[in-house]
Amino acid sequence: MWEILRRNRRAFYWSLGLHLVFAMLLFLGVNLTRPAVDAGAKARVVKATIVSDRTLDALVAEIESETARPPADQALQADGAAAPEAPPEPDAAEIEARRLAAEEAQRQAELAAQREAEAQREAQVRREAEQVARREAEQAAQREAEQAAQREAEEAARRQAQLEAQRAQEAAQRQAAEEQRRAAQAEATRQAEAARRQAEQERRAQAAREQAKAEQLRAEEEARRQAAELARRQADEERQAAEARARAQAERLRAEEAARQMASERERLRKEAEQRAAEEQARLEAERQQRIAEEAQRLAEDEQRRLAEEVEQRRREQQAREQAAVDSQRAAAQEAQRSREEDLLSQLAWEQIEREAEPYIAAIRDRVGQYWVRPPANDVNLETKVSLRLLATGEVVPNSVRLAGSSGNTAFDQSVIAAVYKASPLRVPSGPPFEFFRDFDFTFKPRDTAP
Repeated sequence: MWEILRRNRRAFYWSLGLHLVFAMLLFLGVNLTRPAVDAGAKARVVKATIVSDRTLDALVAEIESETARPPADQALQADGAAAPEAPPEPDAAEIEARRLAAEEAQRQAELAAQREAEAQREAQVRREAEQVARREAEQAAQREAEQAAQREAEEAARRQAQLEAQRAQEAAQRQAAEEQRRAAQAEATRQAEAARRQAEQERRAQAAREQAKAEQLRAEEEARRQAAELARRQADEERQAAEARARAQAERLRAEEAARQMASERERLRKEAEQRAAEEQARLEAERQQRIAEEAQRLAEDEQRRLAEEVEQRRREQQAREQAAVDSQRAAAQEAQRSREEDLLSQLAWEQIEREAEPYIAAIRDRVGQYWVRPPANDVNLETKVSLRLLATGEVVPNSVRLAGSSGNTAFDQSVIAAVYKASPLRVPSGPPFEFFRDFDFTFKPRDTAP
């Protein structure tokens, strides 16, 4: 329960306020006044009976009707000898006793009803306080459960992300193995092209790994820097707490010194006023000593309370900073993981586009070969590399074909450029794979063309 009150000060204040209300109700419910008792009066025993309000009203009405009876009726009853004897009229003492008994019964009934109402109010207030404390405890437990569920969800998401990354890496490895198997069965010229592509892929993968490693090193360096900063702040806070304790100790010493000085002053005054009344001086001295002790104790309690509140505030700030550092590290790790996943997906998408573009590259090579005119005295082993730009319709952009790698034979190079223009429009894919053909390099080899 104290743990709940420490974490939730509002519940503590509610509980304290309810206890004060109970104490006030108990104090107000006690009858502190006593009726004055005449020492010379003789004790009188009154027989009282608790009756209801309706019975009490009937009894009072009967007494009033008997006291207000007309004198003529009384004289008629006295003169009539043949009339039956009237019941004896109650004397004033009996009427007063009845009235006092009725009033005492009514007062007792009112007191009983008031005590019952106060007991009900006290029970209602106690139930409300218990409900408030129970709701506060349930809310605290619910918040802790929500935080635990959030941490579990974050951990599950992290494990799922790692599993997805591992699956993507395994799929990439299987796909690379399949590409190598197909490349081994292709022609010698295509083996060289596949080797080049493989080298490019390895270079990109190496670049991605190096970038991920650099990101991880930067995240670790940031974490170490934050940890060092956190340690430095904690040391500063401990030093400040030590300084506060030293100040409190100095304040206590100054208070003791002041008390000692006041004691010496009292001694001097006591010697000067020795001829005066000793009892009055001792009483005044005791009162002053008590006030000094109470003031010193109050100052010490205030200082301890202030130090405790300051230490608690710093502890909460330290926890908030630690939580912020943990959140920052987690966000950095998640960002690095997301970057690695995006790079891997981009690489896989580009490899997929290259695979889809291979049939179109072969078709472009065949179409250019159909329009190519062999120059005289030309070596069949020559090859040239041209760079060109295409539109989405497959048409070659005018003046966009240029040499990217010359064969050393100017006539052969110019015949290839002319064949590319003549073969326009070329067969190209639609959609995202077309981006591969918007600006691309094309190697032409006479031996690869269809006869």
